[in-house]
Amino acid sequence: LACLAGAASAQYVTLQQNTNLRLQPDVRGFIVTPGFRTGGNAPPNFEGAITIQAPRGFRRVRLDFEEFDLETSVQCSGDYLSIFEARGANWVQVSRLCSDQRPKPYLSDGRQVMLKFVTDDLKSSRGFRIRFQATNDRSLCNATREFQCSDTRCIPSSKHCDGHFDCQDASDEFSCGAPDYERHLKQAACGDPAIEPDTAPGDRIVNGHEVVPHSWPWQVSIQLAHVKPIGHFCGGALAENNFVVTAGHCIHDRQPEEILIKIGAHDLLNDDGVQYREAETMSIHPMYSERDMSYDVAVIKLNMPVNFTDTVRPVCLPGVGATLPENTTCFSTGWGQTRGTGHSTQLKQTRQVGQSFDACEGVRLMQPLMQANYVVCAKDESELSGPCHGDSGGPFVCQNKGTGRWFLHGMTSMGVDVTYSSAICGIGSSTIWSSAIAHRSYINRALNIL
Repeated sequence: LACLAGAASAQYVTLQQNTNLRLQPDVRGFIVTPGFRTGGNAPPNFEGAITIQAPRGFRRVRLDFEEFDLETSVQCSGDYLSIFEARGANWVQVSRLCSDQRPKPYLSDGRQVMLKFVTDDLKSSRGFRIRFQATNDRSLCNATREFQCSDTRCIPSSKHCDGHFDCQDASDEFSCGAPDYERHLKQAACGDPAIEPDTAPGDRIVNGHEVVPHSWPWQVSIQLAHVKPIGHFCGGALAENNFVVTAGHCIHDRQPEEILIKIGAHDLLNDDGVQYREAETMSIHPMYSERDMSYDVAVIKLNMPVNFTDTVRPVCLPGVGATLPENTTCFSTGWGQTRGTGHSTQLKQTRQVGQSFDACEGVRLMQPLMQANYVVCAKDESELSGPCHGDSGGPFVCQNKGTGRWFLHGMTSMGVDVTYSSAICGIGSSTIWSSAIAHRSYINRALNIL
């Protein structure tokens, strides 16, 4: 641990390898990565940290990311910057940042923050310059004229509790007494996208192909709330205006406060038209077990309803007595891994053909207890693509030929012939989906009691 005393003027502090610098500034300064000031890139295999403590008379530390250029990766699994805050005797990670998108300013809860910068030996990037300053401000917004959304965006104070969702996360209407926003919520029929999807048989494209943007408007991204800009780890389907149906294995070891739901996205790096919601409560099928994935289904209740738009609409749930005949052509969608390129930031789709469980018998090597009547077996018709890591929980939807509506028939559960580390993830493999028909009674109960 190295200590750096404060200086009378703004100071530059360069992170050091395998060192946790401790900074006690007068008021403000800059933190930069090695080589940044001379035009170089951040070094590979680097790990360094700095702890900033506001001087007496100040209660918080503000960080402004003036320049920021790191490797883009899902869950910031490559190069990243983590922000920690002291919680009692422990440091708790409150944010993990990457990509070349400049993060929004950060205001600490207490007098101390720790920044930890880590790089791998793959893609090099420029690094960052962060302005820090001690402050007594309680908000990043103008306290007299603006309201700060939970995601730190600022809106005019007049829009707070006005009955309309002005924050992307709807936090401006949260805890406003009687929910006046309900009368302003738009309605939409289930399974009826405003933008038609491309359902024609396509070329034999490995890993599926990018969808017509927003043509599957019920697709959601379930994300780690503290990871920006892409905390994606599972998919799900919007049911009604305040519920998401997903796979049980996606959330069985998660708490609601860890999760953020991104709705209305096509490119995970683009927030245009996107709505964010927190998880209020979650339900996992009571029979769920990693040893028997027959009950791999869960429901998340959102903390606030979404507002239906052309890019955000619910999927239909199958009715009692519904069936899914073999050889039915359906579609799966997701942002999971793509061969040789990591995860995709654009939503992709694959055509799937329903099959008898016999085609998925290989799953019994990993899941000998799996019950055929609780799952759907299907395979990509080109045998060149299929769901993969990061697609878990995502929707398997089929169109009702009579009404043209799209119905949720499954939640992506697992591939038959691949493991998490497989290099050919999903390719040529049948896939198991948790059956929405078989689990309809559980889903109904969850929708009613959450």
